[in-house]
Amino acid sequence: MPKVLELDEIKSRIDVLKLIQAIEDGFVLYSDDKVVVPPVGFLNFKEPPGDVHIKYGYVKDAMCTF
Repeated sequence: MPKVLELDEIKSRIDVLKLIQAIEDGFVLYSDDKVVVPPVGFLNFKEPPGDVHIKYGYVKDAMCTF
């Protein structure tokens, strides 16, 4: 069964410096045209009301490491 993490647990597991580096690496790859980023997906729900914006993409020629 999946575990639901509380906000404090999530914050304690995040290495901010690694996160910032990963974001920077992503922007560099994007700038070097090494990623594919399709348009944002969008789902709208009536009951219950809400919406979801799906942002996805991948690095060209990358090997999955997980």
